[in-house]
Amino acid sequence: MPHMLKIAGLVLAGGQGRRMHYADKAFMEIDHKPCIEWVTTRLEQQCASIAISANGNAQRFDAWNYPVLADTYFDVGPLAGLLSGLEWAEAAGFDALLSVPVDTPFIPHDLVGTLLPAPSYAVYAEQRHSLVALWPVSQARALLTAQLASVTEQNRKQTTRVCTLANALNARAMDFSHLYPFDPFVNINTPEDLHEVRTLGQAQAGSGSRGT
Repeated sequence: MPHMLKIAGLVLAGGQGRRMHYADKAFMEIDHKPCIEWVTTRLEQQCASIAISANGNAQRFDAWNYPVLADTYFDVGPLAGLLSGLEWAEAAGFDALLSVPVDTPFIPHDLVGTLLPAPSYAVYAEQRHSLVALWPVSQARALLTAQLASVTEQNRKQTTRVCTLANALNARAMDFSHLYPFDPFVNINTPEDLHEVRTLGQAQAGSGSRGT
């Protein structure tokens, strides 16, 4: 019998939301649902287990009943959360980890299937979405551990980039632009983005479909 891949999902919810006046993006509502609910609903359809990468009071996520993973590295951006997720996934015996930012509410139903095999990341037209990615757990964890251990003030900018890890893994770019009429990885960085995403959410609800 062929080996069936065990795939976990990681919601990256550790960003500070500076351009959103430090709002907790996980709880910004779109069509009366918090962002995290949109994301986890899609991940539950595609992943065997889910964890949330977030700092601060973990109890704010109690309603979702997923493990909440705090960063062990600091000042290295989202790679800290990704490393915590990879360590969790490796300890639990998963083969691949799908990472998705919490402010990316319209991820596709077929995201895992399209990204397989790992390593790979999503692209829409010319827009790269480095954190919407499928990572081979053990290999990525080992490389990322070494990458973050090598950070210095001189190399910090390059060493803390997600694409540095993706390039080290020879990750494939998967373009979704021929599959969807709008970017399903649109995320919320500014109040203007939130308005755009809420408009899309209302359109999805009006058409009887949640997301793409």
